[in-house]
Amino acid sequence: MMIMKLIVFDLDGTLADTLADLANAVNFALDRQSLPTYPVDDYRHFVGNGIDNLIRVTMGNAYTPEGAVRAKADFQAYYAEHCTDCTVAYDGIAALLDRLEADQMATAVISNKPDRFVPEILSALYPHHTFLSAWGQRDEFPRKPSPESLEALIAQNGYQKSDTLYVGDSNVDVIFAHNAGVKVCGVSWGFRGAQELKEAGADHIVNSAEELYEWITVNGER
Repeated sequence: MMIMKLIVFDLDGTLADTLADLANAVNFALDRQSLPTYPVDDYRHFVGNGIDNLIRVTMGNAYTPEGAVRAKADFQAYYAEHCTDCTVAYDGIAALLDRLEADQMATAVISNKPDRFVPEILSALYPHHTFLSAWGQRDEFPRKPSPESLEALIAQNGYQKSDTLYVGDSNVDVIFAHNAGVKVCGVSWGFRGAQELKEAGADHIVNSAEELYEWITVNGER
């Protein structure tokens, strides 16, 4: 039977609804170059693969390396000032984190978001919770779904892949966890929905934080 000791979460679309702030920042960067902007909901399918990919996708046929550098700088400058304007915690997540801590399960975060923004968002939304590690996209690791960051986090903190669970909302998260040899639970409340998670091969899919806690505490054998 699998006994969970470490729960590693994705951030955007899993712990936090960051969509509006991400969309506003990218739209600001696009507008600075007189490029078309997009409705917030369109960003559900744009985000999740890192900032460089997000800029490339939204610039479309207007993409140039030089323009992308300017857009990335404008995005980061704007997002640094506005990354928690509209961002909110998903229902039940704060209570879930408290319950996991009470059960002596460690929690961590690995995101494709630029690393500098991860602790700021977590401290704003979950000021009373301590994550073992909270990593965004870092130079020393390729972005998800390459497994190196998850493998390193597990090893550095003395855990095993067999007692680790990754939790995320997209096919990137499912592939990431499986590439690392880690079980993954998908959450349907995020940006992509249950169908994408099912098609990607998630080991389990939950519809609420309460359901996630119940599944974790029966060791994934539900």
